Amino acid sequence: MYKTNVQEIYKLPTDKKERERLSVQHQIWNILFGGLNAPALHETINSRMAVRDGPPPAVLDVGCGSASWAIEMASVYLQAQILGVDLAIDPSLHYAAPNVQFKQLDITHGFPPTPGGYTIIHARVVTGHLKDPTAFVQAAFAELKPGGLLILADVFKPIWADKSIPVPLFPGVHDPENLPPGGSWWAGWIDFWHRACYVDYRTTESLINAHDGLSVVHQERYLVPMHPSNDTEEREGLGAVSNSITLGFCHAGIKPFVATGQFTRTQVEEWIRLIQREFETKPIYMAWDIACGVKSS
Repeated sequence: MYKTNVQEIYKLPTDKKERERLSVQHQIWNILFGGLNAPALHETINSRMAVRDGPPPAVLDVGCGSASWAIEMASVYLQAQILGVDLAIDPSLHYAAPNVQFKQLDITHGFPPTPGGYTIIHARVVTGHLKDPTAFVQAAFAELKPGGLLILADVFKPIWADKSIPVPLFPGVHDPENLPPGGSWWAGWIDFWHRACYVDYRTTESLINAHDGLSVVHQERYLVPMHPSNDTEEREGLGAVSNSITLGFCHAGIKPFVATGQFTRTQVEEWIRLIQREFETKPIYMAWDIACGVKSS
């Protein structure tokens, strides 16, 4: 069910079905990283989470969704205090682990403070849903302790297997029987999603680089297949998970797309069928980005 005040901020549902989709989405990052966090960040994270004099390391997971990352972090770093925040929180999460808590709030109205600042602020697939992602980074910077980490991860844009950029296709504009070379219905969906819902989309690396007080210590882009037929041996199962959460994302986007008045529900549903067929027949990928910035001491 949509909630009016939430829908103004987050264009997708915030119900149980969406939380389940986000839980599956967490599996993509686990497959890409081979674990909870990017391998290149293990030493950086571990050094900051080590127990020292003073309060325990504080970690904030913004847009925690299904809470998978927050709960796993709590199990790995028992000495840390983890706080997950989101627009909607499953009540059962309040009993997940003794060192993890959850709070329902709108992060655009301010970050929950913590004494001494956060050791890590983590936001996965969040900045692409914000009207002003630059303001988010500024607010996160203010709540980080010196030397603290801001970890941003998000989905970028579609790309063909040969690394060429797809031509966006739209229902009512392009004929499915006479498509231009390199045309992609999925690229059209993402293009319209950004223009209609989140016009100030920025890559994770550019957001961190734009802040003078943050220095990028790691950036990486992964190409995620949109169908199991394009899986590799190293990341078997990635295409199936990606296909599942992406088609779920499309179905969750029906209502906001129709609300723009530019497409009928019938057109949007047909659009999704064309996307599904495209995934089954063409080698298209999605770029998934992660960037980590450290706050100057």
